[in-house]
Amino acid sequence: MKVYNESNAEFEALLNEDLSKRSVQENTIVTGRVEKIEEKFITIDVKGKSSGMIDKTELSREELENLKVGGQLEVYVERVENKVGDIVLSVEKARRAKSWKKIEDAFTNKEKVSGLVKNSVKGGFIVEIFGIFTFCPSSQLSDRPIKSPNEFFNKPLEFYIIKIDNVRMNVISSRRAILEEVKNQNKDEVISKYKINDIVEGKVKAITSYGLFVSIENLDCLLHSSEISHLKISNLNEMFSVGDSVKVQIIEIDNEAKRISLSIKAMLPDPFKTIGDKYEVGKDYDVKITKLSDFGAFAEIDEGVIGLIHSSEMKHMQKNVNPKSIFKIGDVVKVRLKEVDTEKRKISFSYKDTQPNPMSDFLEKYPVGSIVDTKVVNKQDFGLFLNTGKSDIDIFVHYKQISFAETSKDLDDYKKDDAVKVKIIDIKDDKVNGSIRALKKDPFNFFDDKKVKDILSVRVAEVLDNAIKVNVGEDRYQTIIKKADIALEKADQRPNRFAPGDTLDAMIIELNTTERKVRLSIKELEKRQQEEAIAKYGSASSGSSLSDILGTALKKKEDK
Repeated sequence: MKVYNESNAEFEALLNEDLSKRSVQENTIVTGRVEKIEEKFITIDVKGKSSGMIDKTELSREELENLKVGGQLEVYVERVENKVGDIVLSVEKARRAKSWKKIEDAFTNKEKVSGLVKNSVKGGFIVEIFGIFTFCPSSQLSDRPIKSPNEFFNKPLEFYIIKIDNVRMNVISSRRAILEEVKNQNKDEVISKYKINDIVEGKVKAITSYGLFVSIENLDCLLHSSEISHLKISNLNEMFSVGDSVKVQIIEIDNEAKRISLSIKAMLPDPFKTIGDKYEVGKDYDVKITKLSDFGAFAEIDEGVIGLIHSSEMKHMQKNVNPKSIFKIGDVVKVRLKEVDTEKRKISFSYKDTQPNPMSDFLEKYPVGSIVDTKVVNKQDFGLFLNTGKSDIDIFVHYKQISFAETSKDLDDYKKDDAVKVKIIDIKDDKVNGSIRALKKDPFNFFDDKKVKDILSVRVAEVLDNAIKVNVGEDRYQTIIKKADIALEKADQRPNRFAPGDTLDAMIIELNTTERKVRLSIKELEKRQQEEAIAKYGSASSGSSLSDILGTALKKKEDK
């Protein structure tokens, strides 16, 4: 054991002596002396145990031309000794190690570095910085959408190193960070020129759902929708377009966030505080058309005071009017002030109320109650459209106003150009309503002097499955007697007991002249007749039927 320990100690001493003779360490950059330049290799002395060799392809042609024996060259020591005892050197790795050191320093010190965009790859671009290829994501090459990547290739551009991976030797670079830094410097310069309450002019750069971005000396400032007008605005795109010049007031400056907030309404008096003093609902005023939309026209009655002429308020007799067919932007027109809603901050105008109403001329010629001669100009499933030939206004007759039967089948009796006499009964929503049946005798008038429990003689008009249809009176008012009201006995409640043309008696059991409603019953009539017969000829408790009682009574009468 003692011999073994002495051998180890001796070996360790020899090893330390050998290492002490070596002045180089692995993974370091050293300056070597050129010993020999051969056809493919260059021998370098780095004061190690042995000299090392490098491939001539690691040097450029210019470097090879200037290289001489005895000259110096920086190399990277990969291994102090390989399998055959030679030292392994590399010029390329020496350069890369020096470049990586520069990359690390630039990252640590947040320094700007120069780089060349070499080519594009998936998700970004390859940028060469200090001879090392770095990755620049697409979003980090510019602060605007990239339409043509070629405009950036092989041009010296400034970058920041924003991330490095020492293990994988990966580097991420960014040019956008520098651009934003420059922007922020410019923002500071712009912001320093202004103060709160300054009035400036800018251009609309973008329109969003919550407001406008207005450019002031290339600084994008927010004009929130709530700061545009004292009035309610439903759609900014209908009031502004990208590129419009707008005069605004600065209401807030945020130096930390480098933002400026703007307002238009701050420059204007609140119209709802003064509008009552200047304008009166119901009166006419001149307004200027400022914007046209699908549903109406925006009109300015005073500076910054804008109201709406809805499409339904543009033409008499028409509700859905295209505003562009009547107005153009810049027109000055007379309107009637219809409404000022201070709570909803809304102003409404009417253009049609200042124009002649063709309905007024029509009513002068044909007031309500007039009987006029017309022709059928159109027939629909729900009624007729008639015209006098002396007006553009049609008279509408609903199918229920054709006859007292109130059935759409009455429309079959009419065709286009038929001459029709009609009575004008009312005007609603700019629509004239007429009635043909108003000129006919109302068969329901038969019941004017009738009352419940009266007995009527009626004639069967039609036999139905569950009822019989009967005509009442000289004018043949038509109603039905339901199956349950046909007879007192259920076995006799059969509609087919009767035939069209049969005459029978029935009792009125319900009558409402206001609602034009009547109900007849044969059953109730039989019931009353039975009660009267029992009261006169027998007792209800005797067990005799109506036929027995009537039979006995008839026999007594016959005997007498």
